[in-house]
Amino acid sequence: MIYRKLDKNGDYTFGSNGNCYLSGAEAVRQAVVTRLRLLLYEWWEDLEDGLPLWQKILAQRDRTQAEKAIRDRIASTQYVTAIKTFDCQWNAGTRSLSIAAAIDTEYGPAQVNEVM
Repeated sequence: MIYRKLDKNGDYTFGSNGNCYLSGAEAVRQAVVTRLRLLLYEWWEDLEDGLPLWQKILAQRDRTQAEKAIRDRIASTQYVTAIKTFDCQWNAGTRSLSIAAAIDTEYGPAQVNEVM
């Protein structure tokens, strides 16, 4: 798997030839992060694709349902074979959702740490 690198702002990187791409487990990790950042109804080409952050996670406040939606999104990412560990924390003070997961991929292990 080859995936274009994202910079610290989440934008594609350009201009460094092969240095603008990730491969292997790191590419799968970034694919998971990208899929977590895509919100439901956000992509015009497929409005049903995306994490239902507002609809089922924050609005419902049902931790079990929220964790299931996030786990399903991670597990359904191409080349992810298993989720080894998973932790999801809501910080009401900063209004942020932290997701940490250790995943197995077809290329080896990877660690996902995302704050939304």
